[in-house]
Amino acid sequence: MASVLELARSAAPTLTATDLADQAGYSPFHFSRLFTARLGIGPGQYLTALRIDAAKRLLLGDSDPVVDVATAVGFDSLSSFSRRFRETVGVPPGQLRRLADRVADREPAPFALPGADARAVRVRLDLPAAVEERGDALVWVGWYPQPAPIGLPAAGILVRGERRLSVPLCPAAPWLLGFAIPSRADVLYHLAPERPVVAAHPLPLHAPGDLTLHFSDRGGLGVPLLSALPSLCRA
Repeated sequence: MASVLELARSAAPTLTATDLADQAGYSPFHFSRLFTARLGIGPGQYLTALRIDAAKRLLLGDSDPVVDVATAVGFDSLSSFSRRFRETVGVPPGQLRRLADRVADREPAPFALPGADARAVRVRLDLPAAVEERGDALVWVGWYPQPAPIGLPAAGILVRGERRLSVPLCPAAPWLLGFAIPSRADVLYHLAPERPVVAAHPLPLHAPGDLTLHFSDRGGLGVPLLSALPSLCRA
């Protein structure tokens, strides 16, 4: 699987899910089942995630028109690109640039997006030593409908300096994911981190209890961190 992921990352704009299946030596159907079991999303969605992640970096790194960015990452239609970008990042391409201007002027403040359930899980945040030593990390813990940080979370909380949280359950989005961002990091790190410090609970959660989220930048979730920082999306 590692070689397949490397191929996907190196040739995402033109690669197809069938190409990945051929590389792995499986039928497309069998490969899709194995891939989804490993990463939590299908190979087609993974390739799209890589293309959107590349688009985020192009949008934040220069001032090329959005249509040129869409073409560069392999989309033939601007409308299709814009729709898919909004679905996976949470904002349209042009708004991502405006969010970058906003975070450059003012770092995000802690906030909460409340869930619909009165029950909660008690979460201990286990951050890498390097992050703990800086002491300024913004940590997002949120609920997603799938075990990948794609699209806006259904609920969650952004904190600074807290290591124990009570997070209301979200039955419609039972996957608990987190990421940590240095509050004084540059705009690109806030919106498109190269090696994000991330955490994921391995199973969907439907009942209250106690758990620890272990954050790491070694390999991460295997899927690009596509959600724009939720506080910016909701601002």
